[in-house]
Amino acid sequence: MPFSKIVKIWSKITSFMHSRLAPKGLVARFLLMIILPLLILQLVVSILFYEQHWHIISQKMARSITSDMSFLLDLTSKSTNEKERKEIIALAEKDLVISLWFTGKNQLPEITRPAGKIILDELIVSLKNNFGDNFVIEEGSKKKTITIYLLWNNEVAMFTVPTKRFFSSTAFVFPAWLFGSGIFLFTIAGLFMRGQIRSIKRLADVADKFGKGQDMPNFKPEGATEIRQAGKAFILMRERIKRQLDERTAMLAGVSHDLRTPLTRMQLELAMMPDNSEKNNMLQDMKEMENMIAGYLSFARGEGKEPFQKESVSAILTELAEKSRKSFKSLDVNIETSVVMMVRKTEFTRCLSNIIGNASRYATSASVNLGIRGKFLEITIDDNGPGIPADKRQDVFKAFYRLDASRNSQTGGVGLGLSIAKDTVIAHGGEISLDDSPLGGLRVRLRFPL
Repeated sequence: MPFSKIVKIWSKITSFMHSRLAPKGLVARFLLMIILPLLILQLVVSILFYEQHWHIISQKMARSITSDMSFLLDLTSKSTNEKERKEIIALAEKDLVISLWFTGKNQLPEITRPAGKIILDELIVSLKNNFGDNFVIEEGSKKKTITIYLLWNNEVAMFTVPTKRFFSSTAFVFPAWLFGSGIFLFTIAGLFMRGQIRSIKRLADVADKFGKGQDMPNFKPEGATEIRQAGKAFILMRERIKRQLDERTAMLAGVSHDLRTPLTRMQLELAMMPDNSEKNNMLQDMKEMENMIAGYLSFARGEGKEPFQKESVSAILTELAEKSRKSFKSLDVNIETSVVMMVRKTEFTRCLSNIIGNASRYATSASVNLGIRGKFLEITIDDNGPGIPADKRQDVFKAFYRLDASRNSQTGGVGLGLSIAKDTVIAHGGEISLDDSPLGGLRVRLRFPL
């Protein structure tokens, strides 16, 4: 096979590996990278073998058969009597695996079953070189023998040769060895690759659990050097992130706590002052500050180290809905199935409570639904309130962000409810989105992988 064709085939393989049809998994891609070059190598070697080696072997076997035929004819023509002739033919059948009969006719027969050309190409050439065109070839009824009719000294000699004499064992041993060794090497490579992939999958599983807030303190990097390096880098990253979260939590909790001391003194001083409009305004401002500090502390508590446990999400949602029922004129709860999954119960409950609480502040009717959609648990809370404009729906997840028109300090919010809810949802590996509700207000959709 020309080198240019090999390069062209390899370029097509490379383009296929970058196409959408290529397998997505690393194991499948790696095995494909082994299989394709191996198949190309086997194809090239097989072509070279059958074009050259098989051609040479076929020539030698054909010459061997014609030489045996010529030798037998010479011996039988020199024999002095019929008994000696039969002994020569018997020895040839035993030792040379070739049978000879003399038909007593002087004309070649008409052949009804000509032999396949692939088997006899070299034999025909060899017979022509030794005997001219005075022969015909016929294939046996079960394709196990080849019969050659040869006109010799005005008499037709009939030779029967087993087809196994036309084949060399290398024609079967070599391809069997070639493909057998390929399968063996492919199996070994696949087992080895699965061991390496196991380390990568474990690292990905640890990273996924860490992203959901779960910790795996016993994780140790394993596998190849590059995988171990990635594992060590992940451990260092995890420690830095945890340290930063702990410092932020401590700072936020400390600031919120320290703010309460001067706020308490100011409240005591205001309590001793006579009632007037300025005092009432200041009391209202302090009340708002208290709400903000409570929100800060709640936000800080959301960064806590509550362990993950198996909890009934349907039970949590049902309990929250029943507690909030008095805040609505109408509240529909639809639990399609009972679902248990790993959650931080306090944080998860606070997340749902914030969302349902928001709906109770701005709406009179709401609908809560829980169901399984594919591989996800989906919770939707719909209300008939004023909703949130589409261009503001991403902003409301920012900490301390408030909508002036519909959601302000008079309703008790400090702009942390949805921010805390989003952090909790992400910590549980889920996602939260806002959309228009069929009830006319806002729809909050939560999705968690099962």
